[in-house]
This record gives sequence, C-alpha cells and structure tokens, in this order.
Amino acid sequence: MTTFWSLYVTVLTLGTIFSLTWLLLSTRKGQREEVTDETVGHAFDGIEEYDNPLPKWWFWLFVGTIIFALGYLVLYPGLGNWKGILPGYSYLDNDKQTEFSNGQPGWTGVHEWEKEMAKADARFGPIFAKFAAMPIVDVAKDPQALKMGARLFASNCSVCHGSDAKGAFGFPNLTDNDWRWGGEPETIKTTIMGGRHGVMPAWAEVIGDQGVADVAAFVV
Repeated sequence: MTTFWSLYVTVLTLGTIFSLTWLLLSTRKGQREEVTDETVGHAFDGIEEYDNPLPKWWFWLFVGTIIFALGYLVLYPGLGNWKGILPGYSYLDNDKQTEFSNGQPGWTGVHEWEKEMAKADARFGPIFAKFAAMPIVDVAKDPQALKMGARLFASNCSVCHGSDAKGAFGFPNLTDNDWRWGGEPETIKTTIMGGRHGVMPAWAEVIGDQGVADVAAFVV
C-alpha cells in the first residue's frame, strides 16, 4: 500500500472513531439526569419520543466498543501499513528461512493460514507421497487410504452419487458392476481427473492427484 493510501485509511478510520466518541459525549453532556414524561416535541404516526437520557449501561456499552476498536487497531493490522504490535513472522520456517508467499513479515490472517498449511504439509505430506507412489490396486487394500478416500468422497462426490455411492436420478450407481465408462482402476482415475462429458465435472484441480487416487481406491 502506498504512503498516500496508508495515511488515507488511517485518518479515515481514526477520524470516524474519534467523531463517534465526540458525538456520544456531546449528546450525553446536555441530557438531564432525571427521568421525565416530557417528549422531544415530535411525533410520527402517533408515536412520541420521551426526552430521557440514554441508559448508563447502554452508554458504557458504546464506550466499551470504542475502547475495543482502538485496542484492536493497536494489536492487529488495520491502519494502513501499520502491522500491529503483536509478534509477527518473518519466515514460514525459521530454520530453512522459507519466506511467506507475499514476502511480507508481521501478523496477518493469511500468514496464520500459511503456517497452518505448512504444518499440515509436514504432517501429511509423507503419507500422501507414500500412497502416490503405490498402484491404485494396492492403495485400495490400505485401510488408512480407504478412510481418506471415504472422507474425500463424502465431501466432494456424495452430492451427486449419494453418501452410499448408489447414485441418484441421472447419476451413476458406483456400487454395482455396471460401469458406463469402465470400472478399471485407471479408468476410474481418468474419470475423476478429467470428468465425463455427460454430467460429471473434472476433480483433478480440486482434490489433487493423491485425492484422485484415494477416491478411485475407495470406489474400487
């Protein structure tokens, strides 16, 4: 973000907060303390508004939201190029000095997500690599791979083929021996990766090569 836009966002944000603070305090200053039956002098459709002060709990609730907003903007990014005072990250992996994808240090939600993804890759990467190197017929015999395939099927395929894989109107039953495009492991893999011109879309870009192998193993 350029310096101009950083200052623009900062001034606009803080100006709004301080303006609301002034409005809250200035309107309360002229209010009476006691409750009265007097109205503010206008009516709408027979409804009148009493000229009574804002309840104290309501006033302090507004004050609390202002304090929270200022505290948040100090801790987290939100004022232009200000990164907040929370400790951020310079690298995904400090040992290997692997930089974040956007090349910017500091705390952000994107960096939190990237670090979580890096942890997941470190944990599950070897498992995926093992299954990716195995033939589908061997993957189909692995209980762990079948569980992974079942979860992927439930998340991505069950909408059309049903949670029990028995299909629905217009969508094939995957539990019988009647295969429209062929039921061999490699053919099923091709169907999942590229889809079919009938109604099934391609899934290779969505669940990846290993996901394709797991789902194919589950269907087999």
